[in-house]
Amino acid sequence: MAPNDNTDGDELTVTWRALVFGPLVVALFFLALWFNDAATDARGPLCLGLSFTLAMVWVILAAHASDNPDSPLRGFIPKMVTFLVLGTAFVAASRWNIDRRVSAVEGGFAAFYIIAGYVAIRIFDAKRKRPQLSAVTGRKRPRRNQ
Repeated sequence: MAPNDNTDGDELTVTWRALVFGPLVVALFFLALWFNDAATDARGPLCLGLSFTLAMVWVILAAHASDNPDSPLRGFIPKMVTFLVLGTAFVAASRWNIDRRVSAVEGGFAAFYIIAGYVAIRIFDAKRKRPQLSAVTGRKRPRRNQ
Protein backbone atom coordinates (compact mmCIF):
# COMPACT_ATOMS: atom_id res chain seq x y z
CA MET A 1 0.00 0.00 0.00
CA ALA A 2 1.04 3.57 -0.47
CA PRO A 3 2.33 5.44 2.57
CA ASN A 4 -0.70 7.74 2.62
CA ASP A 5 -3.34 4.99 2.80
CA ASN A 6 -3.64 4.89 6.61
CA THR A 7 -0.51 2.79 6.99
CA ASP A 8 2.99 3.81 7.85
CA GLY A 9 5.13 0.77 7.28
CA ASP A 10 3.58 -1.91 9.49
CA GLU A 11 1.56 0.42 11.70
CA LEU A 12 -1.96 1.69 11.14
CA THR A 13 -2.35 5.45 11.43
CA VAL A 14 -5.49 7.48 12.07
CA THR A 15 -6.14 10.45 9.81
CA TRP A 16 -7.97 13.65 10.64
CA ARG A 17 -10.87 12.41 8.50
CA ALA A 18 -11.43 9.46 10.82
CA LEU A 19 -11.23 11.68 13.89
CA VAL A 20 -13.72 14.21 12.52
CA PHE A 21 -16.14 12.21 10.36
CA GLY A 22 -16.23 8.99 12.41
CA PRO A 23 -17.88 10.40 15.54
CA LEU A 24 -20.19 12.63 13.47
CA VAL A 25 -21.43 9.71 11.36
CA VAL A 26 -21.97 7.51 14.41
CA ALA A 27 -23.73 10.30 16.36
CA LEU A 28 -26.08 11.08 13.47
CA PHE A 29 -26.81 7.38 12.96
CA PHE A 30 -27.80 6.84 16.60
CA LEU A 31 -29.74 10.11 16.60
CA ALA A 32 -31.65 8.78 13.59
CA LEU A 33 -32.47 5.59 15.50
CA TRP A 34 -33.67 7.64 18.45
CA PHE A 35 -35.87 9.91 16.29
CA ASN A 36 -37.22 6.98 14.29
CA ASP A 37 -38.69 5.27 17.36
CA ALA A 38 -42.33 5.85 16.34
CA ALA A 39 -41.62 5.85 12.57
CA THR A 40 -43.72 8.98 12.12
CA ASP A 41 -41.14 11.71 12.62
CA ALA A 42 -39.22 13.00 9.60
CA ARG A 43 -36.12 13.73 11.69
CA GLY A 44 -35.12 10.05 11.78
CA PRO A 45 -34.71 9.52 8.03
CA LEU A 46 -33.14 12.95 7.67
CA CYS A 47 -30.47 12.21 10.29
CA LEU A 48 -29.87 8.81 8.69
CA GLY A 49 -29.44 10.40 5.26
CA LEU A 50 -27.12 13.05 6.67
CA SER A 51 -24.98 10.43 8.40
CA PHE A 52 -24.51 8.54 5.14
CA THR A 53 -23.94 11.81 3.28
CA LEU A 54 -21.05 12.55 5.65
CA ALA A 55 -19.75 9.03 5.04
CA MET A 56 -19.74 9.65 1.28
CA VAL A 57 -17.96 12.99 1.74
CA TRP A 58 -15.43 11.06 3.83
CA VAL A 59 -14.96 8.59 0.96
CA ILE A 60 -14.38 11.42 -1.53
CA LEU A 61 -11.78 13.04 0.73
CA ALA A 62 -10.07 9.69 1.31
CA ALA A 63 -9.96 9.05 -2.44
CA HIS A 64 -8.45 12.48 -3.00
CA ALA A 65 -5.80 11.94 -0.32
CA SER A 66 -4.86 8.45 -1.48
CA ASP A 67 -1.66 7.94 -3.41
CA ASN A 68 -2.58 4.40 -4.42
CA PRO A 69 -4.87 4.12 -7.49
CA ASP A 70 -5.38 0.42 -6.66
CA SER A 71 -6.53 1.08 -3.11
CA PRO A 72 -9.08 -1.39 -1.69
CA LEU A 73 -11.35 1.61 -1.15
CA ARG A 74 -11.86 1.90 -4.92
CA GLY A 75 -13.33 -1.60 -5.07
CA PHE A 76 -15.50 -0.95 -2.02
CA ILE A 77 -17.13 2.24 -3.34
CA PRO A 78 -19.57 0.59 -5.82
CA LYS A 79 -20.68 -1.89 -3.15
CA MET A 80 -21.18 0.89 -0.64
CA VAL A 81 -23.16 3.03 -3.09
CA THR A 82 -25.36 0.07 -4.05
CA PHE A 83 -26.08 -0.68 -0.40
CA LEU A 84 -26.86 2.96 0.40
CA VAL A 85 -29.12 3.45 -2.62
CA LEU A 86 -31.07 0.25 -1.92
CA GLY A 87 -31.45 1.19 1.74
CA THR A 88 -32.55 4.69 0.84
CA ALA A 89 -35.08 3.31 -1.65
CA PHE A 90 -36.44 1.04 1.09
CA VAL A 91 -36.84 3.98 3.50
CA ALA A 92 -38.49 6.06 0.77
CA ALA A 93 -40.90 3.26 -0.10
CA SER A 94 -41.77 2.60 3.54
CA ARG A 95 -42.49 6.29 4.17
CA TRP A 96 -44.47 6.86 0.97
CA ASN A 97 -47.90 6.52 2.67
CA ILE A 98 -46.83 8.40 5.81
CA ASP A 99 -45.05 11.47 4.40
CA ARG A 100 -44.22 11.82 0.75
CA ARG A 101 -41.82 14.66 1.47
CA VAL A 102 -39.55 12.21 3.29
CA SER A 103 -39.63 9.96 0.22
CA ALA A 104 -38.64 12.90 -1.98
CA VAL A 105 -35.77 13.84 0.34
CA GLU A 106 -34.60 10.22 0.40
CA GLY A 107 -34.58 10.26 -3.42
CA GLY A 108 -32.31 13.30 -3.23
CA PHE A 109 -30.00 11.47 -0.84
CA ALA A 110 -29.88 8.49 -3.22
CA ALA A 111 -28.93 10.79 -6.10
CA PHE A 112 -26.17 12.34 -3.97
CA TYR A 113 -24.79 8.90 -3.07
CA ILE A 114 -24.60 7.93 -6.73
CA ILE A 115 -22.90 11.20 -7.72
CA ALA A 116 -20.45 11.03 -4.78
CA GLY A 117 -19.53 7.44 -5.62
CA TYR A 118 -18.98 8.37 -9.25
CA VAL A 119 -16.76 11.31 -8.24
CA ALA A 120 -14.69 9.15 -5.87
CA ILE A 121 -14.12 6.50 -8.54
CA ARG A 122 -13.16 9.17 -11.08
CA ILE A 123 -10.62 10.53 -8.59
CA PHE A 124 -9.04 7.08 -8.32
CA ASP A 125 -9.09 6.62 -12.09
CA ALA A 126 -7.37 9.98 -12.60
CA LYS A 127 -4.44 8.75 -10.49
CA ARG A 128 -3.72 5.76 -12.69
CA LYS A 129 -0.53 5.97 -14.70
CA ARG A 130 -1.12 6.67 -18.32
CA PRO A 131 1.04 5.09 -21.01
CA GLN A 132 4.19 7.07 -21.61
CA LEU A 133 4.27 8.15 -25.22
CA SER A 134 7.30 9.62 -26.87
CA ALA A 135 7.23 11.93 -29.83
CA VAL A 136 8.65 10.75 -33.12
CA THR A 137 11.32 13.18 -34.16
CA GLY A 138 11.99 11.95 -37.65
CA ARG A 139 11.88 9.02 -39.99
CA LYS A 140 14.60 6.47 -40.12
CA ARG A 141 16.18 6.30 -43.51
CA PRO A 142 16.72 2.88 -45.03
CA ARG A 143 20.32 1.83 -45.16
CA ARG A 144 21.85 1.50 -48.59
CA ASN A 145 23.77 -1.59 -49.56
CA GLN A 146 27.36 -0.79 -50.37
